[in-house]
Amino acid sequence: MSKTAPTWGSVVVTGLAGFAVGLLVAALLVAGNSPARRTGESVPSSPPPAQPVTVTVTGQPLPPVTVTQSEPPPPPSTTTATVSVTRVPPAPLTGSPTSLGPTSSPVPNDSSTQW
Repeated sequence: MSKTAPTWGSVVVTGLAGFAVGLLVAALLVAGNSPARRTGESVPSSPPPAQPVTVTVTGQPLPPVTVTQSEPPPPPSTTTATVSVTRVPPAPLTGSPTSLGPTSSPVPNDSSTQW
């Protein structure tokens, strides 16, 4: 026997495996248990023949389905309007400028450069 304590993971796996085996055994017991027959009861060799069935539906009959073809909608109308636009000058920038330069050294484009 090992001198180390089992980990939580191994305990969980072992518990789940035992639970699964228990479910399997229960399913096999239920599947193998057929209801007991009374003595003298015969087992039918074939199902009885099907009997014809007549179904009568009463009520209002459904109206016939009609399909109509509609005309395409008229083309949309257009409206012309004149709008005047005035440009507002932008507000002056305040604060210290920020650097938008590269954050690392530039990479040479020469394919002969050895790294």
